[in-house]
Amino acid sequence: MDDLLIILLILLGIMAYVSFITYLDHRKILEKYNMSSWYGIIMWRTKRGRALVDWLSSPKRFWNAYSYLSKAICVIVMISIMALLIWEAFLVPGIPAEQAPTPDMLIGLPGINPIIPLWYGILALIVGVAIHEIGHGIMTRVAGMNIKSMGVLLFIFPIGAFVEPDEDALAKTDKRTRTSVYAAGPATNIIFAIICAFLFSTVMVGSAQVANDGPVLTTVYADTPADLAGLGSGYQIIEMNGVPVSFNDLYNFPAAEPGTPMSITYIYQGEEHTTTIFSGLVILSVSEGQPSAQAGLKSGMILKSLNNITLHNEGDFRSTLGELTPGETVEITTLEYDRESNSYIPSEEVTNITPANRKDYVGGNENMAFLGITSAYLGTGMLDPAAVLDHMAHPFAGASSAGEVFTGSLYYIAMPFTGLQPLDGPYRDIFVPGGFFAEWNSDVFWIVANSFYWIFWINLMLGMTNVLPAVPLDGGFLFRDWIDSILAKVKKDIDEKERERYVSAICYAFIMIVFFLIIWQLIGPRLL
Repeated sequence: MDDLLIILLILLGIMAYVSFITYLDHRKILEKYNMSSWYGIIMWRTKRGRALVDWLSSPKRFWNAYSYLSKAICVIVMISIMALLIWEAFLVPGIPAEQAPTPDMLIGLPGINPIIPLWYGILALIVGVAIHEIGHGIMTRVAGMNIKSMGVLLFIFPIGAFVEPDEDALAKTDKRTRTSVYAAGPATNIIFAIICAFLFSTVMVGSAQVANDGPVLTTVYADTPADLAGLGSGYQIIEMNGVPVSFNDLYNFPAAEPGTPMSITYIYQGEEHTTTIFSGLVILSVSEGQPSAQAGLKSGMILKSLNNITLHNEGDFRSTLGELTPGETVEITTLEYDRESNSYIPSEEVTNITPANRKDYVGGNENMAFLGITSAYLGTGMLDPAAVLDHMAHPFAGASSAGEVFTGSLYYIAMPFTGLQPLDGPYRDIFVPGGFFAEWNSDVFWIVANSFYWIFWINLMLGMTNVLPAVPLDGGFLFRDWIDSILAKVKKDIDEKERERYVSAICYAFIMIVFFLIIWQLIGPRLL
């Protein structure tokens, strides 16, 4: 109820603000200060700043070359983003309704999109819009056209900037010049995004170091030893039974007997703690109809032994499973948690299991034993802090094909969805500044690093969105002029008015296609 009340108060506050601004605009009060309103968004126009754009546009030879690069970037990204949307459309039928994106996730505004952190998002949006508009402004001046005004966009706080070219002059100029102006905005966003990604990954994260190399907990599953011990996401284990442990040690770590208590030392939010936890490899899920289900295995059980071999860790389990013959029944011992005694006791229901052949389920030619379970030591997902740092600093490391580069790019862009951006809270304490930034305060270091990432992310989204071939986006106007030029060469027998009808029909069709591809991601999983 408290959250609902807060949301209601925020909505009422926004409505009151929009009503007040609309009233000021209606009474011509904003006009006195060179302001106007559009649904509560204030456009504050000024003549200032034009001298800066004139100065930036002075190396005309450079900007003329830049215009060709901008158009090339827009063509490549336009084709790529359309291909991506079409590919995603074919994936929609396989997405469960509960995992489908929600409308707020498609709106790239901080405070609305739950993925975008508010303050990083506001900073990045201001920078992104300013970069976009300055790109348009520079190419406008390079073409010799006037800038009517520049200004700031305000919605309670500044949300961006704008450059207002002479629309009449832009409409009358030749297509080459006009497309240069339209392409400059999104292309500059994309180029600036690449620069910020370099600063984030190579300069900032590339200098960071792992404070401790112990495994970091990610997902802690309910009713498992980790959950019973009160551990959670972001906890970093550094010792087990007094023995230092790294992520690489964990696979074959000589842990305590399954189901017995052991001490662990962990770090959380910069502080070191010690607690007791039950050791063991925990079953997380059991596949229906598989040997595990037929043998009576259940989620939450600890695997104590298989074929009379005690399973202290994941390595013991994998090596023992590798020695089994599919179809041959072997003994298995499992443990279940007993709340009354606060201990793990043997399960009398499970005594033996008959492994299936792995190749019958996942393919391949090799005969390997298959039980049909997923498992995790202590009942928690863990990650290697060094691998996390390497993933952020070197997203394309080891990529040897275009497909691997594409996959690396998607993982890099998806860091906000995996909890790695903004790197905050307990995860931030895992790493310390190094190299040139060794003397920096860790909080300041990660604020700067996160800012670079979000400026990259928002600029990339602005650039890619704006090159979609749909008017009124920049890409829509580019697409319109390009289609007009193609038709002028291909269909020379038609007059200008008829060609304009063809162009309008094609552009309208693409607007509908883009709209459908985006909306389909929302409604498709909920309809199928």
